[in-house]
Amino acid sequence: MEAAVRCLAEFGYAATSTPLVAKLAKVSRGSLLHQFPTKTDLMIAVAQYASGARGAKVRETLAPFPDGPDRFLHGVDAVWASLHTPAAIALMEVTIAARSDPELAERYPQFADDLEAGLHRARTRMADYLGVPERLVEIEAVAHLTRVALNGLAMDSVFIGRASPDADKVLGLLKSLRQQVIDTLQSGGKSPVGKIDRR
Repeated sequence: MEAAVRCLAEFGYAATSTPLVAKLAKVSRGSLLHQFPTKTDLMIAVAQYASGARGAKVRETLAPFPDGPDRFLHGVDAVWASLHTPAAIALMEVTIAARSDPELAERYPQFADDLEAGLHRARTRMADYLGVPERLVEIEAVAHLTRVALNGLAMDSVFIGRASPDADKVLGLLKSLRQQVIDTLQSGGKSPVGKIDRR
């Protein structure tokens, strides 16, 4: 898995092949094909592995913060830190490739659904430790906004090796929004994310 992540991060999806991954992993191609008969099998496994690695980086970054508002607030920093890893680049390469690779496109949705289910469980815990489980919809919306905004920022900078002068401003804005969410939800006020259809 580490060799496949490195291959995707350094060379991209199109250049990644089972022979190249086997070479980087220092295993025979036959040994690799025994576990992953096709490139698609390997890419789905890598997506799962890379997603887990990103999650581990998020948890590592949040380790100093106990469950509660500070942990929610610093979730922005944790997600951003997870995007500065080869695993994040590898996952993005697989995700984008699912748009044009027919075999990958057929199997990727199941991975994406499983990933979203895991994120939903994490956001449910987040709402619980903020003491507002009844406001899960708003918590999920803010968490989703954080994820997609930082994914986009990473695409524009981290993944192409170009520092973004606006990164700190974006992180600051997202943290400010989270602070507003903490303040208003815990006081029973109206969420700053606006009215959300709960159907």
